[in-house]
Amino acid sequence: MKSNSKTKIFFNIGLLAIFIGVIIYVMDNSLSDIFAQLMETSWLVLLLVIIFGVVYQLVEGRSIKEIAGHFQKDFSSKDGFFTSCYVAFYRVISFGTGTLLSEIYFYKKKGLAVSQGIGVTALHMIMYKLAVIFWAILGLIFQFSLFYERSPKMIPFILIGVILTGMIILSLLVLSSSINLQIILIIWANKFFKRKALRDWVDKCNLQIYSLRETVQTIIKDRSAMLLIFGWNVVKLLFWYVIPYIVLVENHPTVDFLLVFSFTSFAVILSGVFPTPAGIGPFEFVYLLLFKPLVGTVDAVSSLLLYRFGSFVLPFLIGFIFVVIEKRREIQSELHAVRKEKRETLEDD
Repeated sequence: MKSNSKTKIFFNIGLLAIFIGVIIYVMDNSLSDIFAQLMETSWLVLLLVIIFGVVYQLVEGRSIKEIAGHFQKDFSSKDGFFTSCYVAFYRVISFGTGTLLSEIYFYKKKGLAVSQGIGVTALHMIMYKLAVIFWAILGLIFQFSLFYERSPKMIPFILIGVILTGMIILSLLVLSSSINLQIILIIWANKFFKRKALRDWVDKCNLQIYSLRETVQTIIKDRSAMLLIFGWNVVKLLFWYVIPYIVLVENHPTVDFLLVFSFTSFAVILSGVFPTPAGIGPFEFVYLLLFKPLVGTVDAVSSLLLYRFGSFVLPFLIGFIFVVIEKRREIQSELHAVRKEKRETLEDD
């Protein structure tokens, strides 16, 4: 028991050291341009970017609470807020590979079953993508004539982006709620897996999939809850999409708010389908492609960096503080356990 507590202490300290090392690497390479831009930004614009970035996370926390609260009544909007920041932290630390797993793990720590955590994560993603589609379609409707005049070749790509995002949503719904798919998987597994250990593993997976389907169906059947969750996701994107306008209006007072807002929504939905040159992120490439003709290269890059700060770096930093505090508590708890065991050993002697 004593050695186990010591192992946990060294593990948590080692993990913190790895986190700090990765953060230094990421900040020195991927985020250095963003922090350099912050130094050149007026305090008012920076303050507004931070406020809108934080408000986004608060609304995001509420939207997560509306989903997770169906399965854990004690799950609060505060928990939802830190879920989002926790995931943002691990998205950066794992270079994107641990995003979904970190969200599921956070729900598990809050008392949700693994299948429920997967279901909440799937619904969270579905609602976010539905909101992305909503704003892209709305932007295309209101800005169609202007967009057709300036960049007519981009319209088919936007429509393809909407269709592909819709297909992703449909796929997630089918994978997480279709009993027919579950039956097909069971038949296939029974046909190819003959060993008892493998069949036992398949049975466990089947139970998890069944629980996942039940989780998803619980919320999907509640139309008022679905509309409420969708509404929160639509509102939260407002606070991200308005950031480029806040940045650009200082040097371009005549820039059209709806146009900037629509361009941002187009960049988000196109980033998943637009082919990009090596070394350039899809979102960055599409964003600059849309905004350079509007405000010039320098201001387009500046607004992009500040948008990335508000939507990507800020929640990561909040998540980092949360993880450090969490690890500190774990280390203190383990140290207390080691001291207690040591006292008990001395008393026994």
